[in-house]
Amino acid sequence: MKKKIWPLLCCALITTVLTAGFPASHVLATPTDAQTDAAVNQEDGTAENTTAQPALPESYNWPIQSNETEGWPQGPQVQAETAIVMEADSGCILYAKGIDERREPASITKIMTALVALEHSRMDEQVTFSHNAVFSIEQGSTHIGIKEGEVLTMEQCLYGVLLASANEVSNGVAEHVGGSIEEFVDMMNEKAQEIGCKNTHFSNANGLHNDEHYTTAYDMALITQAALKNPTFRSIMSTDHFIIPTTNITNEERWLNNHHKMLRETKFHYDGCIGGKTGYTTDAGNTLVTVADRNDMELICVTLKTNANAVYTDTALLLDYGFNNFQKIALCQKKQQISVTLLPFDRQFYPEHASGTIGEYQNDAYAVIPSDIQMENLTKQVSIKENLEETEYYFNSKLITRRLLTLSSVLTSGSPENAVNLLTDTLTDHSDGNIITKFKALPSWKYPVLGILGFILVFYIILLILRIKRRKKRRRKRKK
Repeated sequence: MKKKIWPLLCCALITTVLTAGFPASHVLATPTDAQTDAAVNQEDGTAENTTAQPALPESYNWPIQSNETEGWPQGPQVQAETAIVMEADSGCILYAKGIDERREPASITKIMTALVALEHSRMDEQVTFSHNAVFSIEQGSTHIGIKEGEVLTMEQCLYGVLLASANEVSNGVAEHVGGSIEEFVDMMNEKAQEIGCKNTHFSNANGLHNDEHYTTAYDMALITQAALKNPTFRSIMSTDHFIIPTTNITNEERWLNNHHKMLRETKFHYDGCIGGKTGYTTDAGNTLVTVADRNDMELICVTLKTNANAVYTDTALLLDYGFNNFQKIALCQKKQQISVTLLPFDRQFYPEHASGTIGEYQNDAYAVIPSDIQMENLTKQVSIKENLEETEYYFNSKLITRRLLTLSSVLTSGSPENAVNLLTDTLTDHSDGNIITKFKALPSWKYPVLGILGFILVFYIILLILRIKRRKKRRRKRKK
């Protein structure tokens, strides 16, 4: 009996030795979309990286364009090939490294997927997964095990897209909203153009490799800025975990954890992080979009083509740079009206303008400037087209922000452009309505008019003096 046991024990020992270096999770588990974190237990951030840090890549020394602006706070060197820090409200670019260079986005593509879906569907819509949606993704790519014919709500799908980065769920959303993945991708590209993206082209809804699937750090910041205006996107993006209940096919709950380690309680946690999106493919490397809020300032950070955990350390450096070196100033609020009390003489030129309303701001406007300067340090350029005045604010040669004012139709139809420019430019900077400001706000022809009035006044005073002297002479003659 003992002789029969020894062969079995030998086989077991050999099997143990052969499999020791290949954990079962590596054989059976599907890789998450930040293999970046292979040393941090894939996406959950539970294990520590005990391996030596790799040498810094060549990209660490690549130029930082924002550092070239005179007087601008000098930003840190990062390993990412391209990176940006943008303030969400103003769109002001605080940090720029190759921000218009094309790179593959990987799964941060799903920010646009979610945005288009949110704009063209309801959260309670039923999404049925086709054979193509489930089985057209690359083998080994991120998924949550959706089966052909399975039904989820759109809300559940979007949690699967943004938290778990599920590629088959992205396909299902695309087919449901667009009718086909191809039609949905067209919608994504149209939305990118509408937002203002110049170097972005999507070829799929999940971010898997395709030679014609690319974006830039700047375009991804614009896409994220647009997505943040949707409260549902914000809510999903900021969720730590979500449970998809049993479905028509699957009898078990699916637990979805947010892959973004700066949001969760990991060693990469960042105070103020409210969410974002991770990404990884072999060709794209690690990509990351992060949104953080501190001191009433919300920053968007995008890093593209990074390696392993540097995707998080780069982002932390960049966010610290933004929060520590800049201040946010409100310029105006949407629908805020600008007015002035016109002098009686000028009301004949603006008969319908007695109420004093000059214009109305189109949107909230903010400026984000270095902490050690004031608004007086900025220069302005004002342009008027039809009934819209656009004011651009510059720090040296760097555009900080824009402000739009819709002008009164009376002004735009009844006065020259230069007069409107002087009037509105003064008013937008001094809405307190003091008498000096009101005078300066009047058109340029106020000076010759005042000259004429002054001449008339002096002439009248001289006549008055002469008249008084004549009267005195007459009185003297009568006395004699």
